[in-house]
Amino acid sequence: MKAAVVLVNLGGPDKLENVQPFLFNLFSDPDIFKLPFGEKGQELFAGLISKYRAPKSAILYEEIGGSSPLHPNTLDQAAALQKTLREVDDFQVHVAQRYWHPLIPEVIEKLSHETFDKIVLLPLFPQYSNTTTLSVINEWVRHGEGLIAPIIIQRFHQHPKYIEACRERIKEKLDQVSGKPHLLFSAHSIPQSRVKQGDPYQDEIEETVELILEDFHGYGHSLCYQSRVGPTKWLEPNIKDELKELKHRGIKNLLVFPVAFVSEHLETLHELDIKYRKVAEELGFNQFIRVNTVQTHPLFIDCLKELVLENCQ
Repeated sequence: MKAAVVLVNLGGPDKLENVQPFLFNLFSDPDIFKLPFGEKGQELFAGLISKYRAPKSAILYEEIGGSSPLHPNTLDQAAALQKTLREVDDFQVHVAQRYWHPLIPEVIEKLSHETFDKIVLLPLFPQYSNTTTLSVINEWVRHGEGLIAPIIIQRFHQHPKYIEACRERIKEKLDQVSGKPHLLFSAHSIPQSRVKQGDPYQDEIEETVELILEDFHGYGHSLCYQSRVGPTKWLEPNIKDELKELKHRGIKNLLVFPVAFVSEHLETLHELDIKYRKVAEELGFNQFIRVNTVQTHPLFIDCLKELVLENCQ
């Protein structure tokens, strides 16, 4: 069997001058920003907001090295996955990104020059959301007409090896914290209106956290959300509000796990490591230690391998 596996993540700018076009692609996505103005109105909105936000965003990227590490991280995951899958059969693992190169249409074009028995589309979002997983699926459908229909893996938030990889990452940092820390789980927020419309993201985040915690009896814990944008109501509690509440409760040491992310990017390296670490210091916490994302942890790569093989049977 000859099969292509396409790992998809959001993507990020590979250099500072690409921050604005990356943001334009992001804000052009109707699965995230639903506007009643049609395609031209969406593009006008994306042009204005990306031009406004790009200078501030570029400063943030500059502070983490001048680019997003998301694409290199995903390439590492793809290489590790391909190595183990090729022990089983003829698998090619490709990387596509939703908002920056290699974009999904570019990868579809590349695949169109070969013949595959199966194509597996694997968005690297553990928890399903219309703003992430569905956006990837819709983009593939818009451009993938010439290919065989892909096998789509829509979620893996409860997969035992993904959960165990998360636990292992937390345990790697436990000995750096004095005493028994409070476990603070942080996930990328989405608008509350999306959840009210049936988006399962919040429920699946909570399910992931509950499963991880089965190995951490006796630890204080809470869940918060980060990265909200604009004036609309987003999932709560916001991380800043949660930090204030935890400090009010007398908690001194925090172990922070970015539960919705499988790779490092701006939301982990800047928002958590710089912005909210500073907030925690100003509030008087003794320790704010951030847990690494699963990245190429062997258990996570095994999780992806099992997902692919189970769905290719």
